[in-house]
Amino acid sequence: MLKLIRFHSAYIFRRVMLRVGITIHREGAWFVAMDTVSGVASQGKTCDEAIKNFQEAFELWFENAEQWEKERALKSEPVATMVLEMEV
Repeated sequence: MLKLIRFHSAYIFRRVMLRVGITIHREGAWFVAMDTVSGVASQGKTCDEAIKNFQEAFELWFENAEQWEKERALKSEPVATMVLEMEV
């Protein structure tokens, strides 16, 4: 991800390291990768392709997100993703 920083009268870009918790599930023949904090989702024919497509989609989202959205994404810390088997 790139972070735009104003330095005197010029703008420079700085990379920001970010941990994003994603969920991957199947929808028919597709794997879908989704981040519930940002709402960004992408798909692929394989799990790896879905992750690669998600990374690209997330970077585009982050570059164009409102400042409050970026702050929420930066403060979010993924803890765990679990699969629960439940009888309902």
